[in-house]
Amino acid sequence: MDRRFFTRALFPALLALCLAGPSMAQKRLLSEEFPPINFSEGGEARGLAVDVVQEIQRRLQLDLPIEFMPWARAYRDVQLGGETALFSMARTAGRERLFKWVGPVVTFYSSIYGPARGGVRLRSMEDAKRAKAVLVVRDWYTSEELKQLGFRNLVSVADPPAAIRMLLAGRADYFATERLSMPKIMAQAGVAEEALEIVYSYASAEGYIAFSPDTPDARVKAWQTQLDAMKRDGSFVAIYKRWLPQDSPPLKR
Repeated sequence: MDRRFFTRALFPALLALCLAGPSMAQKRLLSEEFPPINFSEGGEARGLAVDVVQEIQRRLQLDLPIEFMPWARAYRDVQLGGETALFSMARTAGRERLFKWVGPVVTFYSSIYGPARGGVRLRSMEDAKRAKAVLVVRDWYTSEELKQLGFRNLVSVADPPAAIRMLLAGRADYFATERLSMPKIMAQAGVAEEALEIVYSYASAEGYIAFSPDTPDARVKAWQTQLDAMKRDGSFVAIYKRWLPQDSPPLKR
């Protein structure tokens, strides 16, 4: 092939790819393994928030794939820049200015778990502060909550199943986590549900789709508009009740 022809034919296309590539690559949807809210199964994205996100995408005529990764990595990536979204993230005071928010899509419930001991319960958060060690998942909102409450005995782990195994091995007294995900996480860890019990429940927070700050406001607004429409037409409630039939869906902003 004539080298001059090759250059004339391909250079415009290569230039266009170079100019468009970074913008295209930065439009990402991130999530973590957090059943039944968002998780992967057999290579397919599943869960309450996944169904909500996919329905919003359908209404907006989008088809971005969902990338599953450990929470700490996803939480870092969404702050690195580019048009990236991460779900489902608890909206807390410390995170408020870091992201642009669409939601709420779920309500999280903070609880402290311990090995089953016949109904033994903590009387207050002060009891937990006096424990030898309280396990938390790195960068989860439960970890941030307890740090703000003055806990100095927190031990961070990378994922919830590891925390469960450490708790049952006696390497900590308690595990502070989120209630909705625990049954499936215990199954992933190979632990029967009756092996652990809630010893104290202390807070709730609403989960959102968190967009990186440089995501255009118009795109964030479009997502919120479609979520609001789902709440009006009943499709959001139908999804919520399919996954969490005993819980009340968050219908107000």
